[in-house]
Amino acid sequence: MSRPASDLPGDPAGLRLLYTHGHPAVPYEDEDTLEQWRVSIHAFHEEDEECEGGCTEACDALIEDGSEVGYLRLWRLRDDTGANRLLVADGQSGDLESIAARVFDGAEYSDAFQEIIECPVGDLLILDRVFLSKPWRGFGLGPVFAAEAVRRLSGGCCAVAAEPGIAEWPENEDEVTDAYRATAKAKIAALWESIGFHAFQDGVQLLDTSMQEPLDLHEERRKDLEHLSAAFRAHRDGRPAPPARQHRAVHILLPSPAPEPAQAVDGTDDLMPLAAAASMPDLQQRCTTSGWSRSDRTTAMDAAQQATHTTDLRELAAQVKDVHFGLRDAWAAALTFPARCFTLRPFRQDRALLGPLADVWVYGSNLNGRYQGRSHAVGDDCQHSRPLNQRTQRMTLAELVDLDSFWSHSGPGCSFCHGWSGQRLTPLQYAHYLSVLAGGRR
Repeated sequence: MSRPASDLPGDPAGLRLLYTHGHPAVPYEDEDTLEQWRVSIHAFHEEDEECEGGCTEACDALIEDGSEVGYLRLWRLRDDTGANRLLVADGQSGDLESIAARVFDGAEYSDAFQEIIECPVGDLLILDRVFLSKPWRGFGLGPVFAAEAVRRLSGGCCAVAAEPGIAEWPENEDEVTDAYRATAKAKIAALWESIGFHAFQDGVQLLDTSMQEPLDLHEERRKDLEHLSAAFRAHRDGRPAPPARQHRAVHILLPSPAPEPAQAVDGTDDLMPLAAAASMPDLQQRCTTSGWSRSDRTTAMDAAQQATHTTDLRELAAQVKDVHFGLRDAWAAALTFPARCFTLRPFRQDRALLGPLADVWVYGSNLNGRYQGRSHAVGDDCQHSRPLNQRTQRMTLAELVDLDSFWSHSGPGCSFCHGWSGQRLTPLQYAHYLSVLAGGRR
């Protein structure tokens, strides 16, 4: 669970990101190929803010320079220097080599990399580390700052790479079991998915800078920050908190008894990927904060309560066909998850990994590619999404994975919503999904 805005030590909108990169006038060895960028996150003292008990000289320093509350470290591997970038990364650290070994084949991008990156020409940016001091952890700020840094440093880069890992360990290292590591890495991977990263190989994730999705998700994270700032200011000023923000992506319901890591991404312990079970609270919240009629809300809630993971949602959709179109889309979004929140690549690479996920029902407007135009998801995940109704196509996830026509380069999948939506997972299916993402192939 995210911490409440009342726990914040200050207004998060007032934090500033300071970018630093230094090099000698004449770069030597590998410094022309490998650039290290440090992004320092600073909190400042407002000039008109009066501290309890009066301000001191230390406050004057904070007005001018601020104090560091966290930082990010990124690396840029340039492709125009003639150097072998894999060897350069290996010479810097094992962490960078681990990523580079998945991305490069010798001096060039690997075939697998070129297959999934739209325009595999240019530099590579690596998101190496995100750190926040403890008072600022648990509010969802890690992905916000990572998205901002990627936006400013990825110009000329065809992709951004990251490899989720645990950087802070509990005091009792006996707690660090294989299950602990798997869950922690899956949580971190989910954080990066919330800004546009997708699983690639052996735990490495890639963000394609040519796609629209990272731009849209960056805007979503900015809105998260704005809402968090508004909630903090309301608490500080003794005003009612603003209504809960409605995310286009839904929240995970963790299967029990999944172990919780002490911190993820150096203390960023937030999580926002696909949901594991029917999300009645999501729909209830939408009904509470929107102006739909009472009868429409009652109809939608009654229909949603009938859904299980095996229900044909197209049949339930007939019950809500006459409610307000916005509520109809919200109803579908509460019972499904968008494909862009589901990392499908490992299952397409090895169908045997599907396991209990093989029976998950998926929905789309044109999954078989029988009609002119692309397939689109149901709900409100993108502007092309379609209402859920009897004309919606339905098949199992296993059938979709095997449907070669859907995955061809010019196939029917929408590049924004990825062309399909899935029915909510059971806790068993979700636990299996996490284990595959974390590399634990059960």
